[in-house]
Amino acid sequence: MKLLVYVPLLTPRIKYVFNFIFSDILKTEVGFSSNLAEFKSSALPKITYADQPVSNEPFFKNSDLLLSHTIVRPNIKTTTFGDMIVPFAVDNSSLPFDVFAAAFYFVSRFEEYLPFKAGADAYYPAEYSLQNKLKMLEFPVIDGWALMLKNILLKRYPALHFGKKTFEFHPLICMHDCSDHSLMDVIKNSFRFLERLPFIKKSAPVPAKTTNLQLFLNGQHEKYQLKPIYFTQPAQQIDQDNNRQVSLPNSYLELLKNGVANDYRMGYLNTPGFRAGTCTPFLWYDLQLEKTTHLRIHPIAVNDLMLGRNRTFNIDATLSKWGSLIQHVQLLSGSFYIVWHKETLPDAGKGKIGRRLYTQLLSNFLSLPDDIQPE
Repeated sequence: MKLLVYVPLLTPRIKYVFNFIFSDILKTEVGFSSNLAEFKSSALPKITYADQPVSNEPFFKNSDLLLSHTIVRPNIKTTTFGDMIVPFAVDNSSLPFDVFAAAFYFVSRFEEYLPFKAGADAYYPAEYSLQNKLKMLEFPVIDGWALMLKNILLKRYPALHFGKKTFEFHPLICMHDCSDHSLMDVIKNSFRFLERLPFIKKSAPVPAKTTNLQLFLNGQHEKYQLKPIYFTQPAQQIDQDNNRQVSLPNSYLELLKNGVANDYRMGYLNTPGFRAGTCTPFLWYDLQLEKTTHLRIHPIAVNDLMLGRNRTFNIDATLSKWGSLIQHVQLLSGSFYIVWHKETLPDAGKGKIGRRLYTQLLSNFLSLPDDIQPE
């Protein structure tokens, strides 16, 4: 049984964000109708997304953002909802804000297409983001709003089926320098096959050239039955960061041009949080062409490079902040991606702090598999 949505005009933006929320996050089927007679006669669970309700079904009033096909700065009105200040306020609706427009604004990174003053590293600063201004950067709000929509619909349509999701923790480990390869060669050759790289199991012999760092990581990942994603970076780019950050739309157009299907950079280098407002992988929406692409974005919540840039670093405070992000994702059954670099995790010097932080994050916020629980 699928959910039927009445929209007077089905735009690419509407189709994209409804499919993301209902299909990708909530794991249910969604269909659309712009035929009023057909919608009224349908026996399916249904909602209306328009400027006025059709009947007595849940009604979500639309704002202008998803009806447009231009990239211009929207007039965003905010309102209070629970303990949050939310954007795209509307009146006389099942919710006091256009949740679909807000979700699209965040996940499409709409604001990054608008003129802005670049930070010192020439990229979009976290402090400019609407999530940061509304104090919601550290929570995957789109997934939280999706759960809220699910509860609204289940009260009205108890038979509507939603699939189950499970929490996933994905360490992204940068292990090697590849100075003899171009940046795009590295991205193409590593990202294309990332998911195929298994962790070393107990029964597997340890390679002769395995380093102490690899032994440490293998032990941690095996203990919690994690499948890390290893990737490489060219040495000549280490000080420039331009292979570690995303500049829209050029970064993603380059990946598509080179046949790359996945990207693991949607996050801020210096600020923990959810840059795209979600903890669910999503297809990139090309705002310039107004279409959904096949490039899947895996949102990063934490990048360990911020440890070296924070002069007031405190391991307990960092553990608490990063841990709260993990707990948010756990509650929403989402995917938590965290990036670690080999220079942060050596077995001597400052690397000991990185190791301690990594070990404590896993032990404090991940459960051991049932078959290796301590007695």
